[in-house]
Amino acid sequence: MIITARALAATAVCPTCQYISHRVHSYYTRSPHDLPMSGQTVQLSLHVRRFRCQNQACQRQTFVERLPEVVSPRARRTIRLNGTLTLFAMVMSGQAGSRLLNQIGMVTSADTLLRRAKHLNEPAVTVPLVLGVDDFAFRRGRTYGTILVDLQTHRPIDLLPERTADALSSWLRAHPGVLIISRDRSTEYARGASDGAPQSQQVADRFHILKNFREAVERALKRLHASLLEQQQASGSPQMPRYKRRRSQTEIATAKVARLRRQARYEEVVMLYKQGMSILGIADQLRMSRSTVRNFVYAGAFPERATALRTKSLLDPYVPYLEQRWAQGCRNANQLWKEVVAQGFTGEYKVVNRWLAPRREKPGRKHSLREKDLLGLETEEEAGTHSQRMEPKEASKPVEPISLEAPRHLVWLLLRDPSTMDTQERRTRDFIRQNPLIARLSDLAQDFVTLMSEGDFEAFDLWLEAALRCDIPDVESFAQGLQKDYEAIKAALVFSYSNGPVEGHVNRLKYIKRSMYGRGSFELLRQRVLDVA
Repeated sequence: MIITARALAATAVCPTCQYISHRVHSYYTRSPHDLPMSGQTVQLSLHVRRFRCQNQACQRQTFVERLPEVVSPRARRTIRLNGTLTLFAMVMSGQAGSRLLNQIGMVTSADTLLRRAKHLNEPAVTVPLVLGVDDFAFRRGRTYGTILVDLQTHRPIDLLPERTADALSSWLRAHPGVLIISRDRSTEYARGASDGAPQSQQVADRFHILKNFREAVERALKRLHASLLEQQQASGSPQMPRYKRRRSQTEIATAKVARLRRQARYEEVVMLYKQGMSILGIADQLRMSRSTVRNFVYAGAFPERATALRTKSLLDPYVPYLEQRWAQGCRNANQLWKEVVAQGFTGEYKVVNRWLAPRREKPGRKHSLREKDLLGLETEEEAGTHSQRMEPKEASKPVEPISLEAPRHLVWLLLRDPSTMDTQERRTRDFIRQNPLIARLSDLAQDFVTLMSEGDFEAFDLWLEAALRCDIPDVESFAQGLQKDYEAIKAALVFSYSNGPVEGHVNRLKYIKRSMYGRGSFELLRQRVLDVA
């Protein structure tokens, strides 16, 4: 669509000397693109005039009349089209923005959008009173940057290309006036805040404190997990049913080879650690992650792969009713499904039919491992093992199973409020608390979570003293770290500031970074994060 237009003013102003002229020198046509209309591309055909400057002292002899509300001098797009393209460039990536704009009648390339985003004015940096500091990954595990957020307005104010103490301290010295700095427990940020703004109050983020404490408790459980398994075997307590499936001979052989390779890796890590090599040195030499090396070192025994426990089902609350109807002689899955739906069951018919199918089989039929799991039956080997463990008098008494999961699952039994646990979780918690070290660890965990949630800074000193002499290496190491960062930890219990808003902007930054990955530089990322906030 082409729109023809011309200016109606009889005179024009010289852009050099601001002298008004009415003498026309010549005419020509400008053809800038404009916003689309009903999905159609729009191009203006502007008949503009060239005037003679009547000021004898002006160096410019002729000039073209300006249309400042429509199009800039020598521009090929109107001002409002440029504004729309800039908005798309800041919100979307180059390729995605180009594809969308081409569909609605604004034909442009991805490079044009990126160039517009880069050439925007530098965003002004305002110095906040309360500053939130956190890192983000350019390449996870390799290179990181720093994001700074005003915790009063919840808006990002700057991005730094490094995650170092020098970068943060340089920014703080260049922008004096910050009174409170909320950060995680990174020693780099602690040192940078102390060097750049020594007068500010540092506040450790409560979420990161609890996260570090959970990791310390999990490492302690990894050391004790092998003894828990031995304790379970000695007690004769059956394990929770687990989902099993029949595997091919190839899968079995592959699993055995993988286990042997992992065991050899474990033994190599332990040998190097006993020789005095650090965890970081082992990770670099064997090309392994530090977390895997740390897990091997703290395990105490070769950590076996955990198998999946039987998951909870929507049908579990209605199983007693279904068993009652089964005893009454009802064998129709559709009828049973309708009855439990009337009681509030939201699952499908096949869930009830799957529960009913193994029970319909004729006596004497051998059940698959999956069916035995659904029915709660044991294999012949498991049944024989349990019968040998039981005394004759105890054979008739049902033994409640214990869900002894991996340490990353068991750790929540020590951190959660016992009143929120179900019967099985409380039974497992009581079982693992029979170990004196785990009982002590559980008491410390409950006390720490309580004082952090209630902000009880007076109880913190008592807890810190108890943790420093608890004879649990991982908790003692964690407590020593808290002692070194004592003022920031105490401030976390007094002030309400946290890194929650900062984490939200990190999440938004990840979306922006991935949408433009490989297409722009750090300057473009900074421009988009700060301008779209």
